[in-house]
Amino acid sequence: MASPEATPVPTAAVLLIGNELLSGKIRDQNGHALAKMMRRRGIRLLEVCTVEDDLAAIGAALRRLLERCPLVFTSGGVGPTHDDVTMEAVAGALGRRLQRDAAMEQILRAHFGERITPAALKMADLPEGTELVARHGWPVMRLDLADARRVYILPGIPELCRAKIEALEAIPGELPDAGGWALETLHTAMDEADLAAALNQVVAEYASVEIGSYPRWQADERGRLRCVVRITFEAIGAQRHRAGEARDALARALGPAAVLAEDPETSS
Repeated sequence: MASPEATPVPTAAVLLIGNELLSGKIRDQNGHALAKMMRRRGIRLLEVCTVEDDLAAIGAALRRLLERCPLVFTSGGVGPTHDDVTMEAVAGALGRRLQRDAAMEQILRAHFGERITPAALKMADLPEGTELVARHGWPVMRLDLADARRVYILPGIPELCRAKIEALEAIPGELPDAGGWALETLHTAMDEADLAAALNQVVAEYASVEIGSYPRWQADERGRLRCVVRITFEAIGAQRHRAGEARDALARALGPAAVLAEDPETSS
């Protein structure tokens, strides 16, 4: 049996679909919500890709992302209007027929009642083999592919997308869970150039820890600017303990005089 340290970290990508995102008319919220969900579960998000409402663009992006990681979440383009082409694009990219799904049609007819229209029924046309999950209200569409690859098709409306993410998380075993991320921080008034050597050594020694360095300028009590560098240490799942070890290693290398007791921004 493989040790926890040897268990691969699950990876995923997000495909955001919509001209309104690319034009700046709408600020993305769904990619951020998905990223936070993955952080809670210890899934490494490899890429967030945004494409236009175009069959070829959506299909090409989906195929590329599935080559990179086994789990892809799409968001947007699943409504009844002319620019909602996600289902057709996904079907074409995966080599599947787009067909009327009886269960989805029943959900739509129950929702719209006598107001049902051909445009509304278009939302029941799904790629062949689509599974409806998290079916309280509007379902999530899931496609299971070869080699344990999977696509989740989520709505673009942020409130609905967040609700569906939460619904998926509530289903035992539906999404990978590697135990979440650990985050440790260290603050120093040293210039990045001065701490680079020690930082590089810690980076080399703790390969399983993601280490980031983020300088910012702050005014002291006399109004003079000084540089404060925030260094973050993050690790997933079975390696979570390594984040604190890496932080302590850098603190020792810099010496107590160089490490600030707390973040000056939050303590002011």
